Amino acid sequence: MKYGIVFVLSFLVQIVFLQTLFKPGFIAPDLLLVVLLSKAYLSGRGAILWAILGGALLDLTTDNIGLNLALQTLAVYLFLLAYEKLLFRNLFTFLIPASVVLLLKRLLALFMMRSKFSFDMSWGIFTLAWLVEIILLIGVYFLYLKRKE
Repeated sequence: MKYGIVFVLSFLVQIVFLQTLFKPGFIAPDLLLVVLLSKAYLSGRGAILWAILGGALLDLTTDNIGLNLALQTLAVYLFLLAYEKLLFRNLFTFLIPASVVLLLKRLLALFMMRSKFSFDMSWGIFTLAWLVEIILLIGVYFLYLKRKE
């Protein structure tokens, strides 16, 4: 129940605040994916169902039908594949796979959107959004995950 509240709040912050602050909206820091990766870190493969739900909700609120569903689910699955191979849990075994997965998801979204539409995008904004995601990962780890381990 507690995770459901965090999930809904992160979804609302992402669609109301982050996607309006960053243009185009799919470049915004993916707070929902950060929350999903923390769920995957704690509970394993059960987070894939949450990723499907989160991606579907994001698709319903944006005009990128199918993009969020596919990328959220793929990102959580790739994180789980990398994370399950590691023998111990600490900041780096969470931060490194999660950062790589977030960058991969961001690059795939950019590639897919560029193939469909033409738009101008600053690489500085792209990098800033990824760095914000890394800061969110570190914050989530120290504020929540470290206590749950």
